[in-house]
Amino acid sequence: MSTKENQFQTGPVASVMATHLLHDAYSSFFAPLLPLLSEKLGFAYAMAGLLSVVQRLPALFNPLIGIIADKAVVRSGIIAAPVVTILAMGMLGLAPSVAVLAVLLLVCGTSAAVYHVTAPVLMRRVSGDKVGRGMSFFMFGGELARTLGPLMIIAGVSWWGLEGTWRLIPFGLAASLLLFLNLRTINKEQIRHFSKPVKQPLSKSFHDFAPFFGQIFPIMFFRGFPKTALALFLPSYMVDTGHSFKTAAVALAVLELAGAGGALLAGTWSDKAGRKKVLLTVMLVSPALMYAFTLASGMVLWMLLVLMGLVFFAATPVFMAMIHDLNSERPSLANGIFMTLNFVAGSIIALLAGIFADHYSLVVTYKASALLSLLAIPPTLLMKDRRT
Repeated sequence: MSTKENQFQTGPVASVMATHLLHDAYSSFFAPLLPLLSEKLGFAYAMAGLLSVVQRLPALFNPLIGIIADKAVVRSGIIAAPVVTILAMGMLGLAPSVAVLAVLLLVCGTSAAVYHVTAPVLMRRVSGDKVGRGMSFFMFGGELARTLGPLMIIAGVSWWGLEGTWRLIPFGLAASLLLFLNLRTINKEQIRHFSKPVKQPLSKSFHDFAPFFGQIFPIMFFRGFPKTALALFLPSYMVDTGHSFKTAAVALAVLELAGAGGALLAGTWSDKAGRKKVLLTVMLVSPALMYAFTLASGMVLWMLLVLMGLVFFAATPVFMAMIHDLNSERPSLANGIFMTLNFVAGSIIALLAGIFADHYSLVVTYKASALLSLLAIPPTLLMKDRRT
């Protein structure tokens, strides 16, 4: 294997990370706008959970997207998805009904599915033998985006009102053009060189992936309860407990900024300490932090938001690094399956959390999420570290 293939290529890594930042900054508009949209359109927490499912629905096609992506060079293609997301999410404030809102979220979900299946594979190809570090940078871009996104949309609401937030669209399109030009500096032939001809039958690939995904899905599902409930309903939780809309948006930004730090550190740490040790640490600490958050106020609440961000978002880059540890001929397919399982877990949790919150409260929902996440510990203990 050539030296070039083993190198961690900082420039291309930064370029791919920047596309993730741009895409997810705009795709994160829904949660901070949720209190305003629910007031404008008159829907409850259960409908909010259902809308979240609609946004994730295209993830069902991730394996198909992965099959196609494994045969294609994705260098320039990953900039098209952010453009679609920018257009769809920039118009949320204009939605006159829940149906139109659902359509916009579905369009965003489709572009997000395409992006999140293809972009990690490009990141893998420019990360050399530092896959964990590369996935940490990739997730750092995404979590930093979900820090900037709430601040951007709240600034837009403050300046132009809810229905004037479409004015954020031109800024995103200008950034997309700059990133497109920057991505074109990544050598296409080099990317092709990384792509090995796929000789294994598709059925054999699915058969080989099954034990791995069967092993990690219970971990993904149960650890997803506090993460999904917190990320989707945190602004609503803050408003319900007496905070202002702007304070609620800042809380989400703080959580995601800490999450960016956690995502950046976790993959690199897993390269050194092992994937299982990092995941086990996350699964042990998460329930206690979530439960304590429901009892906290003042500065303690903000400190817990930082700690939860550091911990809750640390698992994803580790999972993604584990996928690429498989050394499969179909990395995009493997990533597509992972994203589909994320959709299944996140959708079930979002619906349950919304229904539960309508019947009891978000405080009770958060406490129940903390307790349910304890069930992720046994399968984590049984997990095998497949890193070679």
